[in-house]
Amino acid sequence: MKYNIGVTGTGSLIGQAIIKSIQNSEETNKYKIIGFEYLKDTVGSFWCDKHINITDIYLYPHLEDDWLKELVFHIRAELIDVLFVGVDFELQFFAKHKEFIEKNTKCKVIISPLKTIEIGNDKYLTYEFLKKNNLFYPATYLPDEVDFNEINYPVIVKPRVGARSRGVYKVDNKEDLIEKIKIIKNPIIQEHVGNEHTEYTCGIICLDGKFKASIALKRSLKEGNTYISEHSINTEKIILDYIADIADKLKPYGSCNLQLRIDDKGIPKLFEINPRHSGTTYIRSLFGYNEIIYIINYILENKETKMILKSGRVLRYFEEKLII
Repeated sequence: MKYNIGVTGTGSLIGQAIIKSIQNSEETNKYKIIGFEYLKDTVGSFWCDKHINITDIYLYPHLEDDWLKELVFHIRAELIDVLFVGVDFELQFFAKHKEFIEKNTKCKVIISPLKTIEIGNDKYLTYEFLKKNNLFYPATYLPDEVDFNEINYPVIVKPRVGARSRGVYKVDNKEDLIEKIKIIKNPIIQEHVGNEHTEYTCGIICLDGKFKASIALKRSLKEGNTYISEHSINTEKIILDYIADIADKLKPYGSCNLQLRIDDKGIPKLFEINPRHSGTTYIRSLFGYNEIIYIINYILENKETKMILKSGRVLRYFEEKLII
């Protein structure tokens, strides 16, 4: 039997990582991939068995009802069994309409609850979530909560809502802090934790309200995206315990990405939650952590896939595809 798997955002790094995780797995012949996108001629669209362009709710959010009707029509027509979301801005739309889609199709939408997405999208809410649940956290302030003369520099200044390190600054003094606050929309001020050599991108899987699996990768960044990832089967227990505790309290659905750094005392401190699959989804699969196949098997076959992780490094690079 072949399952039909839907993936949105074939033009995004995340959508493409989901597709590659399926296509490069040992079980790839079990699946037909149907891609969805707002743009034409994305490279990911040529990796799919079928590709569908749908109403663009990013440019035209007022067409949300049309988008939803169109999506449900295609899910039913293609008999899609599981739908993965590959675009950031779609998260709230799918969380809002998950129940309607699943009620009117036989498809399972892999999306976290709206509350979880809101906690992840707003970095101040992320801090409040960690503090409320007695989890390690970086000291975090709104501008009117801090004395610029007394705070310990350096600090990080960044938007409450943002992604891929855009608008993120390390500041070393009061004058620079005041200047950056003026140019950042809705800023927060956060403790500067560790350094670029102590940063991890972590994946967790939660299904039916239960934590299932995790992986922690040490990473190096280029223009806000991971370009070198390292995994060790001897990852420190304090990191794995920490992300498991976050999973138990946060209760996302499917996969969730956590970004953290280790401070000078060896304490992991989370600074960002992405309640979705990550751009490193395919990278993780190369270490033996194929979250996409795990989720599909759990949802469609009620089976928990055993994942045997291995140590190593993954380098990300550009590649090209000839279309004829």
